[in-house]
Amino acid sequence: MTDTFSRDDFHRLIPSGSEQDAATYGLAPGLRSGDLIFVSGQLGVDSDGTIPADGARQSELALDALINVLAEGGATLADVVLLQTFHKGGMAATNEWFLPVKNRYFPAPHPAWTGVGVADLGGEGALIEIGAIARVVAQPN
Repeated sequence: MTDTFSRDDFHRLIPSGSEQDAATYGLAPGLRSGDLIFVSGQLGVDSDGTIPADGARQSELALDALINVLAEGGATLADVVLLQTFHKGGMAATNEWFLPVKNRYFPAPHPAWTGVGVADLGGEGALIEIGAIARVVAQPN
């Protein structure tokens, strides 16, 4: 027997305040399918819509945005199984400010992590973009 799959199985996760960006860029900030949540790359954007120059602050804001998307799907950072980070420039230089922030948000046990150095990101002045995959485990009754 072949299992069938439908896009109706997807639940789009669009936290309050991100509706305009979702429409402008044609994306869902997150997508839940079964017990998995896939979070699109989040930039570190301040409440006024600007990207601060400080990489550590961008990281905090991007991780806060990640938290909001996960919450929309019923998850927390503890449910993250794969963290994906994209760093403008070399990993060694950006990890100087990123690793302390990451380790504050993700204490042990740590999720799997893939970090990639890139030439550019999708926001003026953006130094980091953070996405994730989370698995929501049903709590026993």
